[in-house]
Amino acid sequence: MKNTIASPSLWHRLRKNKSAMIGIVIIIVFLFIGIFAYLIAPDATPNADRQMLEIQAKKPGFTQQFILVKKSREIEKSNWFQTLLFGKEDPYQWIPISNYENVADSIIVQRFIDEGLTERRASSKNQLAENPVRSKTFWLGTDKFGRDILSRLMLGVRVSMAVGLITALISLSIGILFRLTRWIFWRPDRSIHYVAGKCGLEHSYIAFGVRSHPDFGKRIWQIFFWQWDARCG
Repeated sequence: MKNTIASPSLWHRLRKNKSAMIGIVIIIVFLFIGIFAYLIAPDATPNADRQMLEIQAKKPGFTQQFILVKKSREIEKSNWFQTLLFGKEDPYQWIPISNYENVADSIIVQRFIDEGLTERRASSKNQLAENPVRSKTFWLGTDKFGRDILSRLMLGVRVSMAVGLITALISLSIGILFRLTRWIFWRPDRSIHYVAGKCGLEHSYIAFGVRSHPDFGKRIWQIFFWQWDARCG
């Protein structure tokens, strides 16, 4: 009796490949960051676009105190799902300060403008957030507009994922279109043999093949384009 050994499962093979497992973990982490970026990013405003020009181009690890002043217009509240997809507008204006003091129903601050340059400012407590003075650390620093680089990188993961997904869908569509065209219009005895006929989602080829056509009395060389992204059988 012929002994047969079952081929190991895909997951079993992946577990033996350390590089593949590391890659899977990295992909899962980036998927999580991309999907929940607005919920975990320090700046959850749309496109992480909270601009504070006073603290532009700061180095990683920079820490700054802020006073949160209510914006003059009413900010529409967003639900959890809207925040997940688009972020939420901040109802407060973040003003960098050097120090502050409480005086009756007001808070007097030294507004930070630049190194060694401040401006005295007083704000009524009813114009401020419930917890008006906060300290914030920019772990990757700020860009030239004073925006948090870490938050923008996290949102950039989402953009990269979208570009990769769109590219894969276009590639898949082209592969399916070429295969359907072959089924509908090409006779089996005249079809050009495809390179690597069995293919799956792990493959994406742009193949150029050359083959002589047997139906003609002479050799007619054909160069064909093929891009394949699904197991079409």
